[in-house]
Amino acid sequence: MEDILYVKIEQNIPVQKLEQEIFYTLPKDCQQKTMFTIGKVFEGIHKVYPSIQIENIGEKDFIVDLEEPDQKEKSRAVEFAKAAFVSLVAFFGAAFTIMTFNEDVSVSSVFDKVYKIIMGTAKQGGSILEISYAIGLPAGILIFYNHFRRRKIKNDPTPIQVEMRTYEEQVNKALISTASREGHTIDVN
Repeated sequence: MEDILYVKIEQNIPVQKLEQEIFYTLPKDCQQKTMFTIGKVFEGIHKVYPSIQIENIGEKDFIVDLEEPDQKEKSRAVEFAKAAFVSLVAFFGAAFTIMTFNEDVSVSSVFDKVYKIIMGTAKQGGSILEISYAIGLPAGILIFYNHFRRRKIKNDPTPIQVEMRTYEEQVNKALISTASREGHTIDVN
């Protein structure tokens, strides 16, 4: 009976220093992202195991993303500053968006009309509608984006995670297509 090796390669593989079988050595002047075809992997495997049958159950073309070890060791202060900046921009941007939406659709006049219809008189100051809206809006956002306390309410990915994964897949496909079109894919010799 012949041995079968099943190979499943993802679209984008981060590679640092490997202690595995080497099937290709990247030249020193190579780009950070290098495109390969599965044929090159088969070629490398057959050099070591010439009689093995290989079945591909993953991607036909993929990206090897070279990560230098010193690039990963960034200052915690710099990383914290970047995170703080992005958080502030997102917070104030979201606040501004919500305020302009509320002003555009005139939420305050809608609340005034609803209060008058239900209570029969014009409201004086704030009402339960504004309080409910002020509490419900952030609570709804937290629940929708599945970020409530430290534990998740459900195991589904958040909408942001889904969008990031979709974006990542589109970038990988574009890189692979461009490299293939320009003849920069590393394939079987």
